[in-house]
Amino acid sequence: MPGLNIQSLSRKGRGKSSLRFTFHTSLKKRAAFTLAEVLITLGIIGIVAALTLPSVITNHQKQKTVSYVKKFYNEINNAVRMAVVDNGDVELWMEDARTDNYAANLKFVQDYILPYIKYLKVDNCYTQRVCVYLSYGMFTYRVDNNGGDIAFFINSKYERIPKNYFAFQFNKRNDVDANLSNKPVVEPYAYNWDGDYNPPDSNTLKTASWGGCNPSASGDAQYAYCTKWIQLNNWKIPDDYPWNAKE
Repeated sequence: MPGLNIQSLSRKGRGKSSLRFTFHTSLKKRAAFTLAEVLITLGIIGIVAALTLPSVITNHQKQKTVSYVKKFYNEINNAVRMAVVDNGDVELWMEDARTDNYAANLKFVQDYILPYIKYLKVDNCYTQRVCVYLSYGMFTYRVDNNGGDIAFFINSKYERIPKNYFAFQFNKRNDVDANLSNKPVVEPYAYNWDGDYNPPDSNTLKTASWGGCNPSASGDAQYAYCTKWIQLNNWKIPDDYPWNAKE
């Protein structure tokens, strides 16, 4: 039998070890990123974030706003229903003509609203209106010959812009459409609305010159129909809602 060449095996063994070392070293080199590549990647991520983050934040704000509006809508109507049990039908509360001043409005709120709702404080924050502060916003109440006007403000300030101001009507009389009048509950403001809602073909809640949810609507009813529009849009902010409109 020929003799075993130990030196040859040793060289072969060293060769395999060398190959393995070279192979792993090659993998490590291929897996590494240069500083330029890292900076480029971070730059791309930053650009994508800058383009998408404002939209994400706005969508979150819209969802949060609608959740508070619905919360108020449910709570104020629960308060009215409980008040009916104690005080009789809403028609008995409302006079044909009432003095629209802070004292009269405050008495109404104290008799029919405050005992049935959780609130932080009551104040006179805007002319004759009673301002009731909640843990998640503020609402105002006033009465006129047509019924009661209620407005809910997300930021607890009397700031009439579409992202903050949401108008409701209480037992509001309406000669234009009997289906919108004399409701024994609080509903999104629709006084004097003609009932035309068929988007995208027509939507006078948005386009009306009085009460319309648009910056061009005139008078103190500007943006009054915005809440009704959101309600009819399945309690979602419509895509063409004037979210960023200013006073």
